[in-house]
Amino acid sequence: MKKILALLTALMITIQAHASIAVAPTRIEINANKTKANYIATSVEVRGDAKQPVRFRVYPGYFTINEKSEMVQYDKSEDKYNMAKKIKFVPSEFTVQPNKVQKLRINIININSLPDGENRAILYLEDVNAKEFGVDTGIEGIGAQLIVKTRMGIPIYVDKGKFTKKAEIESLNIVNEKNGLYTKIKVLSTGNSKIRYAGKVQIIKDKKLITEYTLPEKVVGSNNYYIAKDKIQTNKVAEKGEYTLRVILTYTDENGKKQNIKQEAQINI
Repeated sequence: MKKILALLTALMITIQAHASIAVAPTRIEINANKTKANYIATSVEVRGDAKQPVRFRVYPGYFTINEKSEMVQYDKSEDKYNMAKKIKFVPSEFTVQPNKVQKLRINIININSLPDGENRAILYLEDVNAKEFGVDTGIEGIGAQLIVKTRMGIPIYVDKGKFTKKAEIESLNIVNEKNGLYTKIKVLSTGNSKIRYAGKVQIIKDKKLITEYTLPEKVVGSNNYYIAKDKIQTNKVAEKGEYTLRVILTYTDENGKKQNIKQEAQINI
């Protein structure tokens, strides 16, 4: 059974869904303290497939961000920060004609009842018409039928009341592996709202900048951590020897101000 499931998974990855979705914006982030009303109104625009009409169904869910900076999705959750039941939207089902745009209007109600901190929900847009594929498994006497749906999730974040966005670098280590040197950085998010950071690495010799490069943008969930492991780019370092490696991460705090956090380590290149 495990072999068959593995085969079907591999086959599914090779199949392209017939309908595509383009959504703008791809995420919604709101500071509820900036509104005096007890609701928030916003919207997204949905563009369907270029060649055929596509019918979408809309429904809410909940998610958290784990220590791998991944979105963990839940159909139901009793978490107090789950605001899926406070998301109202119109229309709940619609058809997008080729190269046309449908506006999806979203209301977040009863925001006064939300707890302090970061409240979350995800709004799913799912292709109503599933595509069925007959698959040759290559195993005598065993066939397979795959049902594929196109689905996109729009994460919605609402910060409310006393919320903080605070980050720090707990540790910076240099890891030597067969294919090169890596930085291993543990980033803490100690506030009750996520942080989204951008970063760069500088390689310095005798207080002179030799080279620098950017790190991938990552999200660290509230009261959580993330361990980033990235290969050190030494292609512009001409001479062997001892260098200072400086990591600079930049994020925006709860007041909308840019904050930089830094840490250094010595490295032998």
